[in-house]
Amino acid sequence: MPRIQMKKPERCPSCGHHPFADLGYGMPRLSDELRREVEAGRIVLAGCVVSDDDPVWACAACGIQMWSDGRILEKGEERWR
Repeated sequence: MPRIQMKKPERCPSCGHHPFADLGYGMPRLSDELRREVEAGRIVLAGCVVSDDDPVWACAACGIQMWSDGRILEKGEERWR
């Protein structure tokens, strides 16, 4: 069964923080522009290990991560069980 793709929420569904950030994967060069985006909470850097099923959004305030199909990974929760 195909998963439903949802639009990125404007606010964190857990704590209400705005904006809800995009997750950035890889090893980016930390340019001034990227630094501003991270400091403003619009991008959360997620590391360089990438799979075919990674969350796409995160909250810079409470740390939850979210997939585009609505699944949520709470901060401190084990990702792989």
